[in-house]
Amino acid sequence: MEKAAKIISVLVHPIIIPSLGFLLLFNSGTYLGYLPFDYKKMILIIVILCTFIIPLSMIPFFLYQRMIFDIQLSRSRERYIPLVVTFSLFIFCYFLLRRIPIPPDYQAFCLGCALCTLIILLAISKWKISLHMVGIGGLTGLIIYLIIHMHVNLEFYLILTLITAGLVGTARLILEAHKPFEIYSGFLIGCSVIASALFII
Repeated sequence: MEKAAKIISVLVHPIIIPSLGFLLLFNSGTYLGYLPFDYKKMILIIVILCTFIIPLSMIPFFLYQRMIFDIQLSRSRERYIPLVVTFSLFIFCYFLLRRIPIPPDYQAFCLGCALCTLIILLAISKWKISLHMVGIGGLTGLIIYLIIHMHVNLEFYLILTLITAGLVGTARLILEAHKPFEIYSGFLIGCSVIASALFII
């Protein structure tokens, strides 16, 4: 059971969620997907570079400097510097996207990811909020926004994401990485912040 929980935690790592979110926007069946291929390629390069490649490439440095002790950031004090770097990269990504003439939904999703990171940073001294659940919650919030605001049939993806959220939350509890409150609050933060950013902006 513990081995399966570790596999789930790695497969649904929060570092991949922003890229999945943008891929979902590209293929949402709405006007958001009707962008020139060159625009999509440019957006994806920016997002993958800022939210996946650069953070991933810094992990060996963090490990070598003993700033972190594992990629799951198991200890609360390990999270501060990686989260500051992540927040900075999200903001950088947001301003890069603002320079491209694209629908504001893309920029709002990126800004929502930055806000989620900021909230976790502000709460880090008291709670070890689950990053995994913030990520999957954010993806859920994006799907809810597309269903309600864009009137598209994404119920299958919503159900699949909720099932995944249940599996991820259970996995984190099995590994004793978080308390139930940190699991539930992580999902609610991700879902509400991303949905709010998209609906408001």
